[in-house]
Amino acid sequence: MKLVKKLTRMGTSALLALFVLVSLGLSGCAVYTQGMTLPNPWYHNNIPQYHPRGTEFPFPNEAANLQEAEQSIQRGN
Repeated sequence: MKLVKKLTRMGTSALLALFVLVSLGLSGCAVYTQGMTLPNPWYHNNIPQYHPRGTEFPFPNEAANLQEAEQSIQRGN
C-alpha cells in the first residue's frame, strides 16, 4: 500500500513537472537577454510594422501656442 501511494505521488509530481516545462516551452514570449531581444518562436507570422520618421519636435502646435501666449504677455494683453 505504501509503495502504491509513493508511486502515485511520484507520478503526480513528474506529471506536474512535465506540464510546467511544456507550458514554459509553448509560452512563446520575447526574451531580453545579454543586450539582445530574442523573438518568440512565431515571429515569422508577425506582420511587419512601418512607422515613418516624424518631426524632431513632436509638438509644433503647442510650441507655436506657447510662443504666441508669451508674446501677448509681453505686449500686455
